[in-house]
This record gives sequence, structure tokens and C-alpha cells, in this order.
Amino acid sequence: MQKLKFILPLLLLACSFAITGCSKKCIIDGDDTLAGDFIPEVVFYPESGYLTSNMGGNYVINAAHPYAGRMFVSINGGGKVPVNYANYTVLCHPIVAKCNAKFDKTVTIDNANQTVVYKIAVTQCSNCKEERMTENYILVPAFPSNYVVSYDITYTDK
Repeated sequence: MQKLKFILPLLLLACSFAITGCSKKCIIDGDDTLAGDFIPEVVFYPESGYLTSNMGGNYVINAAHPYAGRMFVSINGGGKVPVNYANYTVLCHPIVAKCNAKFDKTVTIDNANQTVVYKIAVTQCSNCKEERMTENYILVPAFPSNYVVSYDITYTDK
């Protein structure tokens, strides 16, 4: 009986540790990054949220796009102004990621091949159950409308 009094608390403690003590907290290191051909220090003000859900896959917003007049930006801390499509193009790509995620974005404009590649590498915590939609707006130098735009989206779970 003495052994049982000694073993039972140890067994309960071991079970408690196995249930709660082994779960790791997921930490995503670093901030989101931007690289390549983009305009830095831009804050987007779309006329309404979730514009990309109504875009039907056309995620290049230039002067000819139906939503061109619905995008506003602040560049380098300036005031909110309409996008100047003579100088800029807006790229976006809606994705769903876990609630704790980091986005590394790269845009490459290849004038020789008339292509634009927008890469988004998402690092997310697999143990986070909530999901969030992100529209991933990025302002880039204007490019001709005949350029082929492609998206390279990758997910890494931690």
C-alpha cells in the first residue's frame, strides 16, 4: 500500500506533464519581408475590404482594371491619394494562412521577357487553428499590360 501511495502521485504527475508540458509554442521569427521590384513604405487603402474576393483571378490593378478607382495609397508617410497608374501598378494575391504567419514577398519584373513574377512564401504555425485571408497588396513600377504575370505561392508549416 505504501508503494501505491508513492507511485500514484508520480504517475499522475507524469500524465499531467505528458498532456500539457510537451506542447510547443510556435514562434515565427522575424518580420514580413519585401524584396525585388517594389515601391517601399506603402500603406494601402482599398475602398472596401476583401476587394480581391470579387476580382475573378485578375490580380493586376492598372488604369484599365475595373477597381482602379477604388485603390488609394500613402507613400513614405504622405497623405492618402489615388494610385497614379502612369507610374505604378498594384499587384495582389489573396491567400488564406494560419493565424500566426510570416510573409516573404518578392516581385521580379523581367522587361526582356515581358514577365512579372510575384512570389509569396508563407511560414505559418501548423498548430494555429484559426485561418485569416490576406490580400497581399504590393505597389510596383508600372509595366505594360501585355506582360505575363505569374504567382508563386509556397507554404511552410512550423
